[in-house]
Amino acid sequence: MSFETYIGRIDLTEPDGTKFDYERFILTANPDGTRTLRTLTRSPKGDLLRDVNQMVAANWRPIEAMGRLFFKNQAQGTVLRRVVGDKLQSYVWPQGGTVDYAEFDAPPNMNVGFHPIFHDAWKMCFLSTAHHEFQPILGHTVSNSWNGSSLGHGLKVTGSAKFAGTEKVTVPAGTFECEKFVWNTSFKKVLHVWRSGPHQLFVKLLVAEGDKEGSVYDLAALETQKVVWP
Repeated sequence: MSFETYIGRIDLTEPDGTKFDYERFILTANPDGTRTLRTLTRSPKGDLLRDVNQMVAANWRPIEAMGRLFFKNQAQGTVLRRVVGDKLQSYVWPQGGTVDYAEFDAPPNMNVGFHPIFHDAWKMCFLSTAHHEFQPILGHTVSNSWNGSSLGHGLKVTGSAKFAGTEKVTVPAGTFECEKFVWNTSFKKVLHVWRSGPHQLFVKLLVAEGDKEGSVYDLAALETQKVVWP
């Protein structure tokens, strides 16, 4: 049995040059071809923390995901989701409340979003790189806000993105051969996203248009390891 791990940090540089330690992640390439992503994301204000664990199939179809939200040092609740066939099963546990269940349609090319910045690279997973035309993106998010400041059953969000070619990109963690995408989001932002390699590793994101235009998220540190167990 063997698997690979990618452990890293993503920094945010705001338009005025202020830099933040924004997100920590562990990506595991599992023995069966599935991938697991664990992220801890802190807002620039330091008052919001998201703890997310997501698993996708070898073909990038979502399998399951779980997210916890902390705001001003207080737990806000937990959302657990699983895709079964063509349905998304969603459980919401508000902190101090009772569990609520809902079920939604899960079209084949839908991603399940919990707002980690790393996951924005994975949102490009169903796009064709054979052309440079815009293509639809469909997600089911837990919070209809840019920073995911709430947790709930959420809703479907749509946008469009296009493959914009390949580039060699240098970030603090190193230099990577990347695929670039231009994404017109549902949040009235235009984002440029760079990913690298077979596991669609997040390398860089630029807010090209919209609120906080000029903000850059980049891969600040990365440690990789291949583990072989007899």
